Amino acid sequence: MTIGLGTDGTGNGFGAHEQLAYYTQCGMTPPEAIVAATGTNARILGLDKLGTIAAGKEASFVVLDANPLDDILNTRRISRVYLSGKEVDRGK
Repeated sequence: MTIGLGTDGTGNGFGAHEQLAYYTQCGMTPPEAIVAATGTNARILGLDKLGTIAAGKEASFVVLDANPLDDILNTRRISRVYLSGKEVDRGK
């Protein structure tokens, strides 16, 4: 079974973080949940330049203040966001 992450575009922007937490509550490890939300989703959607970190991929990623492998809720501790290699001004 292929499991990707989806939130139907609802909520306050934290739907993906909530879904990651639900995945781990259902038995996925944090790394499995993160792969479902990134690489698997990109593959499902045919987005070959996104989803994983590799040469030739688009440099879109988040920098976290804590390790999500220790606690999946750490995905909410966003320090910086990069889209296509450029840092996004988050207006903090």
